Amino acid sequence: MMRKHLLSTAILVVAVLLTANVSAYSASNSCRVNMPYGAVLNGTHLAAGQYNITWQEHSPSLTVTVAKGRNVIATVQGRMEERTSKFQRNMVVYGAGPDGSQIISEVRVGGTRRAIVFSD
Repeated sequence: MMRKHLLSTAILVVAVLLTANVSAYSASNSCRVNMPYGAVLNGTHLAAGQYNITWQEHSPSLTVTVAKGRNVIATVQGRMEERTSKFQRNMVVYGAGPDGSQIISEVRVGGTRRAIVFSD
């Protein structure tokens, strides 16, 4: 009887540790951003609103996925850059396109010095 209890406890501890590891891993490669303005990202127009940004690293490049809810809006290439100071929150940096439209030039990941930079 005692062995069953110990085995159950050990399985529970392992499950909790694995869940914590998966959560930490996915949190490190994702962020949620609020876009106050609509803008273009690699030819795709994104309306103002909340977006989930996830990325897979393929040193030195990234595959970045932009989703609104469960709907994937765009998948684009980018690169990760380290900056000198930490960003307090997630934020989108806009630039001007050749036609005067707003384009997304980078996404800054809050709590880190990392920025996802998109090519023009």
